[in-house]
Amino acid sequence: MTDDNTAAFMRPKSVLTERYRGTGFTLIELLVVIAIIGVLVGLLLPAVQSARESGRRIACVNNLHQIGVALHVYENARGEFPVGWQPGGSRKAEWGWPVQILPMLEQSVLYDSLRVSSTTLRDAIGDSGTRPLLSSSIGLFRCPSDLTPPTLPGGNNNGPQYNRLFDCDNCPSDFEPGTSNYVGNGGLNDPMPVIGSNGNGIFWSETPVRLADISDGLTKTFAVGERHDRCRAATWIGVRNPPGPDMWGSYWVRARVSIKLNDPRPIKPTNSCTEGFSSAHPGGGNFLYCDGSVQSLNDDISFSNDGVTFNNNNPTYVASQLGVFQRLGIRNDGVATTTP
Repeated sequence: MTDDNTAAFMRPKSVLTERYRGTGFTLIELLVVIAIIGVLVGLLLPAVQSARESGRRIACVNNLHQIGVALHVYENARGEFPVGWQPGGSRKAEWGWPVQILPMLEQSVLYDSLRVSSTTLRDAIGDSGTRPLLSSSIGLFRCPSDLTPPTLPGGNNNGPQYNRLFDCDNCPSDFEPGTSNYVGNGGLNDPMPVIGSNGNGIFWSETPVRLADISDGLTKTFAVGERHDRCRAATWIGVRNPPGPDMWGSYWVRARVSIKLNDPRPIKPTNSCTEGFSSAHPGGGNFLYCDGSVQSLNDDISFSNDGVTFNNNNPTYVASQLGVFQRLGIRNDGVATTTP
């Protein structure tokens, strides 16, 4: 009787033990599961990264839209777009076009605090009260895909990757201006000196551009494009050397279309993408057109400087021999161009 009861009592425990053993994983099964998870992560990660970049690209497009609205509000009030930068002497810093539209970008307090309408950028840098404001990071001037720091390192922090030094004649050695990723279209030209010459884009010194001057059409000419960290980005405050033709001169706020979009050549102070347009977005860059629309142009857009004669004043060119990229950057070349 006792043996039968003991057997009956032990039987369920044996069954439970067997069931428990049957639901476990062997080492091989665990390795297979881990391998499957690794494959899934490998498949999903590029999709996640692509989705993030898509979001950043949309934010960049929105920034350019807002800049376009601000430019047109400025134009409606004054009958012209702002000049690219104020003329000035060698290494005497002057305001650039982004500063002029600060009130239209809900930055009136910053604009008034800098006393833009009554002082020069050189004087603002020399004033210890306004100088820190010039290092402000303004979100609408930053592409989310770009890796440039909030200020352009220079002076004591000057490094090989971001060596766009803003050393005007009264700039402290550690002065760093606020970064921007959006530069004005100066057209084809790269004259020396810049002051006293004429640009055929939208932003140049001395002479502002009116809508009537854009004879090729507002939908066929872009006003603003991108420049990212590899090509030393830009700043929203202005230029350190108004008559200068290189990356330390007027190219702080402008770019030219005689340099290829995302030019792959080694970085140099002249004749490289430090003077052109570039973007952190894969395959191309975003451009704000004069009608306020924003379009993406691919790196492989037709590019040709054939027929261009560069000189120390204004280059001559044969419009029909230029690439599509060049013609989109010239406001009055007279050649019908189909936007890519």
